[in-house]
Order: sequence, then structure tokens, then C-alpha cells
Amino acid sequence: MNIKAIIWGSCGSLPSPASSANIREKVKAALWAARDQKFTSETEVDAFLHTLPHHMRGTFKANTSCVQIEAGSEDVILCDAGTGIRDYALSLPADTPLKTYHIFISHLHWDHIQGFPFFTPAYIPGNRIIFHGFHAAIEETIRAQMTSPCFPVPYETMQADIEFDIRAPGDSFQVDDVAITTIKQQHPGDSWGYRFEQHGKSVIYSSDSEHGPEAQDPNYPFINFFRNADVLIFDGQYTFLEATTDKRNWGHSNHITAVELAARARVKQLVIFHHEPAHTDRDIEEIHQGTLQYRRSYNQKFNLNDQDFFPNHIAIAYDGLVIEA
Repeated sequence: MNIKAIIWGSCGSLPSPASSANIREKVKAALWAARDQKFTSETEVDAFLHTLPHHMRGTFKANTSCVQIEAGSEDVILCDAGTGIRDYALSLPADTPLKTYHIFISHLHWDHIQGFPFFTPAYIPGNRIIFHGFHAAIEETIRAQMTSPCFPVPYETMQADIEFDIRAPGDSFQVDDVAITTIKQQHPGDSWGYRFEQHGKSVIYSSDSEHGPEAQDPNYPFINFFRNADVLIFDGQYTFLEATTDKRNWGHSNHITAVELAARARVKQLVIFHHEPAHTDRDIEEIHQGTLQYRRSYNQKFNLNDQDFFPNHIAIAYDGLVIEA
């Protein structure tokens, strides 16, 4: 089995679930699109829905950041503990055996830790939870968000064995046969990206990272960090215009920069992540169409044919998306 990533939360800044009005518009659009169809089974309905654009049949942004790295081991690997970690926990069968959960923290902004108080494995005696990261205040911050008046249940109610593995910048990690290397990223308060490698396959989680004019440097360190990755999960919260004007130095990147860095690093699959909650699903899909066009023009500058295009595939992250390396 190849290593893969499972998206449990893909929205940036704060959860942005669809409202009743949003859902009504999606249902209306889907019904209108189906006005000439004649369905004789639910299977045919499912097949038709699959032909609709994602903004009509789903949403790109609901929970905040949480990505599972599935590597076939008994231990669980999770990136960040946004509200998506609650949905991961809800997916576990009632008879799930006791496990060790490794949570790799990119940084301590609230949208990346706010789901942990709802992480049910933390309340089960015998489970082991290890927070890995580089911020000295991880334990203090995890505890603080569960203090009164912010939360009704104190941290001490959790009965799992919870540990905090704080490393020095540049350190690497190992979970079973998964090797994890890291890079410091430009973000207020600092953040870290993680590269997970197993049996020659690699998945990179690089959220909350800004790439300014220095990204054009031929020796830009992220090119080497991203080099030949099978999957790159990349913060594309803003449009290129937003990222280079009003929201410069806010610590996030954009779809255009994602394509350029992925192409230079010869990344195979690019996944745009950490969506702007103010963007509608249709907005995100329209930005994506522009991204696909830009990928073609960027690669054509170097006279590449379709087989040599990098990234080979560009996806928009959404809760429930599974990406195999």
C-alpha cells in the first residue's frame, strides 16, 4: 500500500460550513441541471451527481486544518488539530483498539488546534497521544484553550497519556518506517512544513507558508524540500492579487505560486489547501480553472509537452478527499 493523505479539514482561519441558503442554491442548481434526466435507480442519480462540478454537489471548506497521513501502520499520523480532527475521531468504530496518535503541529494559531478538545481518543485511558513540533508553547497553548471561561471541560479530564515532543529547528522524526523531515516556513509566529516518506513515496504538508519575491531565487530552499514529491499539500488561501497586495505578510500563499514552485520542484500531484473562508465554493472553483490554465502556460514557457508537465495533477482540497502517492 502506498502512503496517502486523507483531508479531514481544509478551510483556513475558521470553520466555514455551508448555510441553509448555500445548500438550497446547490440543490436548486443540481435539480435544474437534471431537468432532462430520467433516473431509474439511485445508482444513476449518483453517477449523474458525479458529473456535476464540485461547487454544485459539495463544498471545499467546512472544517479547519487536519490531514491524516495513512501509511499502513498501527500508529496514526495526523497533521494539525483543527476542527477536522473531530470528524476523524467520529469516523472511528466504537471498537477501535487502543492506539498511539502522532499529531504534527505546523503552528499554534487557533484554527490549527481548536479541534483537539473534541478529540475523543484523548478521553480514553490507554490511548497515547504525542504532539510533535517546534514551538515551546505547544503544551501551554493546548491546555489554555480548555480553561474557563473558554471551554467547559478542563484538560485534566483527558485520560489518555499525552506527551509533547518539542524539537530544535532542523530536526527530523521517525514513526515506524515513515521518515519525516521538516522546514521552517514564513508565517507570523513561525510555522513548519513536514515531508513524510515511505518506500520511496512522499507526501508533503505545507500549510500556512508565505512565499514572497525570494521564491524566485534559483536556490530557494523550498524547491529542494518539495523536490520530486508525489503529493504536495500547499497553502493557497489567497488569489495572486490578494497575496501580493493587501494581504502581503499575512503568512499565506496563492494558487499561482503553488504552480510555479511545484513545477520547478517536479512535484507530481499538487493539492491546494487552507481555503479562504470568504471565498464561495464557486469562487474557489473559478480560481482553480485559472490555475489549470496558468499551469499550461507556465510549462509551455519551457517547451514541455503534456507528458512532462509538472505538477501532473492539481486538485482542490475538500473534507473527505483521499490522495494516494
